[in-house]
Amino acid sequence: MGSFQLTVRDVLQHKCFKNAKVIAGEDGLDNVIRWVHIMEVTNFEELLNGSELILSTGIGWKDFKKTSVDYLERLIRANVSGLCIELVKYANEIPEKMIELANKHNMPIIVFYQEVRFIDITQDINTELMNNQYKILSDLEEFSRKLNHTMLLPNAFKRVLKLINQYLNVQVIYLAKNTEETIFVPLQHEMEQMKLIETVKNFKEKRLVNRNKQFIAANGSYVGQPVQALDHKFADLVIFPKYKNATEYELLVLDRCANAISQDLVRIFYMEEQRKQKEQQWVYEWLNGEYHAEEIQQYISSLDSTLKPNGATVCICRLNQVLDDSKHSYFLAILRNVLQSHGYFLISLYDHKQFTLIFINQRSLTDWKERLKKALNHVNQMNLYEIEASNHALFGVGKMIVDLEKIQESYDTAKEALLIQNQAKLSDEIFYEDLHIYRLVSSLSKTINLHDYINEYIGTVIEYDQMHNSELLYTLRVFLESNGSKNDAAKRLFVVRQTLYHRLDKLKELLGEDFMDASKRSTIEFSLHAHRYMNPPKEIVETTSINAIEN
Repeated sequence: MGSFQLTVRDVLQHKCFKNAKVIAGEDGLDNVIRWVHIMEVTNFEELLNGSELILSTGIGWKDFKKTSVDYLERLIRANVSGLCIELVKYANEIPEKMIELANKHNMPIIVFYQEVRFIDITQDINTELMNNQYKILSDLEEFSRKLNHTMLLPNAFKRVLKLINQYLNVQVIYLAKNTEETIFVPLQHEMEQMKLIETVKNFKEKRLVNRNKQFIAANGSYVGQPVQALDHKFADLVIFPKYKNATEYELLVLDRCANAISQDLVRIFYMEEQRKQKEQQWVYEWLNGEYHAEEIQQYISSLDSTLKPNGATVCICRLNQVLDDSKHSYFLAILRNVLQSHGYFLISLYDHKQFTLIFINQRSLTDWKERLKKALNHVNQMNLYEIEASNHALFGVGKMIVDLEKIQESYDTAKEALLIQNQAKLSDEIFYEDLHIYRLVSSLSKTINLHDYINEYIGTVIEYDQMHNSELLYTLRVFLESNGSKNDAAKRLFVVRQTLYHRLDKLKELLGEDFMDASKRSTIEFSLHAHRYMNPPKEIVETTSINAIEN
């Protein structure tokens, strides 16, 4: 299709310019003309829109030599396409400074040495410009019909990119915002691709933006438009015109195509969202025990026909903020890849601030926990939550179940693990199976008053610490965890043995000489865990971070 642009070089072919001569600014002969205007006044800044071809006799310039350079500077700032001067009655020659300025800014100066009818020039050229406008509208209507037809075909948005190339005969680039996918039409070799991308980047800070929010390189080498909908930007659609500046027709085609691609992407995302909603509903119902083995097997086979499950476990990841689609999709993509390398297939749900992750085991059950720890450690080292959730992500991994019909059991225990971590402010265990005594404490807390039980066995130590601002309770816990080894306990407490002996004597006084006897010791240890569960220490991070996962 034609570009319908009219340049200074084109108008020189008209019969009105038969005796005209270009005396300066020849490098600007390809400047595009959008209108021809007679301008005799010198104060005209508010009268021009840019890209005009100016006709003048010099009648309003008064002192021609003094005024001409200033007049030309104003025209350059107004971004006109060229200047035609009649050197007959009011001006006899063009000053050398004016010629130098015109050459510097590629501003063509065309002179007439004989009297010409400006009315004939304006009528002739402006009529052609209006005819071009009609051609633009006519061709644009044809293009729109073709575009509408293309939008009904499969893989519409890539077809639209090809359509732009066919109609405008330009290089087209689709720069997606949230992925590394960049589409070139026509396809270029790698070096040329890098060159084009570099061109777009180099002029990013010096772009001009028009009323349609199209951005234009300062040197006119490319023009682009955001592909966006509902205030969300998907990509940039960029074309490289064959000539220095894009024509009005090219800008209109670009605008229509960017809008069409936006609509297609919204439609695709809407359909994808509906598909995800159906999938999420199915998985949610599965987690709540609503499907039989055959139905579960059919669903898993639909995801991956080669998948052979050997048990599964549920992991719940709760964040402190809502992630947008791009961030949570990125996290899941990384997690899925890492899990696959450790023998797990991922099925996921995301709702508000929580991921529910089903890890389907594909290898032996003997080392399932070790492999899962390694996978989560691998993800942890990538610092995926450094910005999104910092160290405020709670993780709970439920039981490994062999019968996929019983996935609800793993789901319930994952929720229980999450509850225990949040309540006890743990920072070192995410697996339900490793929470041991805290599972018992959590269960008992629902049926009995643990505060009375705690006070009966370690209440005297708690009261002593409160009265004397001491750390006897912490000393007791470390001493028991060290299996009664005074040497190990002193090292962990960073105190000398004599200080530890003094503290142990005080504990014997408060708890009794027999506090290390087997039966009483186990009761005291349970009381310590219960106390931590009911009164989590403030110095421990309030939520369990992914950073807490250890080998």
